[in-house]
Amino acid sequence: MNNFQEQLNSSPFVPIFEIEVIDKAGQPDYIICEVSVRGEQLIAQREAVSKKEENSAYIAKSAIDIDSDCFSLDEHLQDLYSEISNDILFGDLYDLAK
Repeated sequence: MNNFQEQLNSSPFVPIFEIEVIDKAGQPDYIICEVSVRGEQLIAQREAVSKKEENSAYIAKSAIDIDSDCFSLDEHLQDLYSEISNDILFGDLYDLAK
């Protein structure tokens, strides 16, 4: 797991996702997700995508478990992106932009 954090830290790119969405008023917007490793998980801290998350005292996040024996960091990032997309789809504040 530390290897993934080292790879993120040594990358010339900032570890974020920027996902284009449409808010419920029909206006384009972006969800910015900061990616990091915490213990055995790859975490994306992001804006709330549901009213439940919006009303929570905690920072909204999407997370996946790390399996470094079978998958690369790139594969984990793809899975995390899918997890974030699903959270947006099943949330009630945004839709994914087409």
